Amino acid sequence: MCRNARIGIVLLVAMVLAAMNFACGGGGLPPSHIVQSSQVDGSVSQSLQAAILGFVYVPDASEVRPINGISGASTQGLPLVLPTGVTGISFAPGQESAIVERANGASLGVISFQGAGPGAFMPIPGGVAQPNILAFSPNGASVALYSASEGQVQVVAGLPDQPQLTRTLASGELPDTVQALAIADDGLTLLEGTVHGAVYLLSAGGPQLVESVSDLGGIVFNPKSNNALIFDRSGGTLSLLQNVSTLPANRPLAGGMTGLGGTIGLQSNGRSAVIASTSTNHLWEVDLQSLQVQELQLPTTPLMLTPLRTSGDYLLFWQPGQLAWIVDTNQPKGAVYLVPAAAQAQSLLAR
Repeated sequence: MCRNARIGIVLLVAMVLAAMNFACGGGGLPPSHIVQSSQVDGSVSQSLQAAILGFVYVPDASEVRPINGISGASTQGLPLVLPTGVTGISFAPGQESAIVERANGASLGVISFQGAGPGAFMPIPGGVAQPNILAFSPNGASVALYSASEGQVQVVAGLPDQPQLTRTLASGELPDTVQALAIADDGLTLLEGTVHGAVYLLSAGGPQLVESVSDLGGIVFNPKSNNALIFDRSGGTLSLLQNVSTLPANRPLAGGMTGLGGTIGLQSNGRSAVIASTSTNHLWEVDLQSLQVQELQLPTTPLMLTPLRTSGDYLLFWQPGQLAWIVDTNQPKGAVYLVPAAAQAQSLLAR
């Protein structure tokens, strides 16, 4: 069979499988674009593996695999060997580094993923051992941590190569129980969202109330900016808190994104904001310039919303031994792709 014919058959079978997978996930209208990614011959395999789109993983660090290829044409690679004693992993935006937890209550550390696999473990002296909340800056150079058991909020800067603890706030210095954190790319501007919907700027002079919402779903800073996005589950509204560290002003952006329970995923690449939750197979994208809102129906309920190495690409779902799902918001109408393991791709070719 000629190469072009084989590619056509693989893509046809892939789209049928994707449609079947979607149908089993709850019915309704299909996503705007679902494509099976696969290796189709040796030459394509080599070219795809030259690029790393990111990594699939489970937070308890039981398995991490590279995504070889590009959005729409990728497969899962072999499991990576992590340093001994790693029990949890949280990838930074762009997945070029990760904060890792360790066994026996050891303090946190960071691992670089700037190549195709993990680098050496670097400890974070004085870092908390078991954070309940990790919030990375958009550029991944800083992270804000909250540990309920240790009663501390910490800021770690210099990621991934020179991690250092730059700030620690004890529970008595916080205005209320922490529900969410957000830190800007400057590594200094820090927001706390409380369980009662208040949003505070945690400045050197003490907490300053900058916003209050009915049901706080998430906070995230835009890249290279002191402007933060806030999602309020009440009414499904997204707003922009401008000039956080100087003269805060709230600007409503979009509403009507309802039905989002569970854990909320909120991400921004500066061009668009993406909102998802662990309770529904719907995802919303808000264009931050035109303020147009686009709703995508997903083939599965997302477990995460992790920015991959290509801006606008996000990992939605993966569990060991299963297909991965990613969303590409760079497409005009959004595109959802499934990423098989290499063995799954080869089994399609054999049919």
